[in-house]
Amino acid sequence: MKKRAPILFAVIIVGIAAVLLLTNNVEHVEDTNGPDNYALQTITEQDVIDMKMGSRGGVSTSGTGVEFEGVSINKGIKYSSKKFTGVYQLYSAYYFKGSDITLDMVNFEVKEGNFKFYVVFEDRILDTIEPDALVTYRYDNLEKSGTVRFVIAGESANFKFTTQDFEE
Repeated sequence: MKKRAPILFAVIIVGIAAVLLLTNNVEHVEDTNGPDNYALQTITEQDVIDMKMGSRGGVSTSGTGVEFEGVSINKGIKYSSKKFTGVYQLYSAYYFKGSDITLDMVNFEVKEGNFKFYVVFEDRILDTIEPDALVTYRYDNLEKSGTVRFVIAGESANFKFTTQDFEE
């Protein structure tokens, strides 16, 4: 019986991988609104809230330290992709009523395609964060307890940004 365990484990892993590959049928969405307009054309806010769309194209992450115009992010995470389509959750945490949310970002740039960074609270869009070289997003005093998610959506998007490590 002990000899079958590694084989069974391998079969389960291969089966899960096959299901994930077969169910992630998101195709890249062509950028039809021009190179200087990053507004989403196909992905809706409901797609972002529901997180049912999946994604195509990888989002690279790497730990990094960055200094930009006197702002230092010692424990940062760099996110980037050359071609990303779909919806991807960067972070999720439960916050209590009265909590403050802060996110520091540097080098937030969209080079092509369509892209949006969302702050989602429970089942609604709380805010969006626009690309800029230096971003400090802050939401003070949540009106009730609930789950906050940072979600990105892209349509053939080429983007990069660095955040401070997400901490609760």
